[in-house]
Amino acid sequence: MFNNNNSQNSENGASLIGEGLNVEGDLNCKGSIEVAGIMNGNIIANGLKVLETGSIIGGVKAGRFEVFGFIEGEIYADDIVIGKTATIKGDIFFKDNLKIDEGADVDGYIKRVNQGKSSSSSPKQPPKSQKDKKDKQLEIEDSAKKAVNQS
Repeated sequence: MFNNNNSQNSENGASLIGEGLNVEGDLNCKGSIEVAGIMNGNIIANGLKVLETGSIIGGVKAGRFEVFGFIEGEIYADDIVIGKTATIKGDIFFKDNLKIDEGADVDGYIKRVNQGKSSSSSPKQPPKSQKDKKDKQLEIEDSAKKAVNQS
């Protein structure tokens, strides 16, 4: 009676946040998620699609990410497709591909990132300067504490 002969959906774990559904909290999914409702929280998924009626307030981390609705938060994905009806308020970090349709509203920083690849052309900062930065930060914090304690 409840046997699902469509093995593709059960293998990739496709989930749906329906149009009338409002979710509060973070989601972590090994498969894919389609969002047609409202999501307040961070989403980590292999695949994520935000439909025109969908809205996410929070960060997104996905292998493949398609957006046609509203996103407010940082986006990290390998492949990103931004449709013409999409509105994004936040920074976008992508690894492989980025496609933005004409008419999309993007308000944020867009950067390609290379995870796992070390760049030999950029020398690493010596540990001494890292320590100097930390010492300087501590000095600033100490002086701020003194100023607070004096008043």
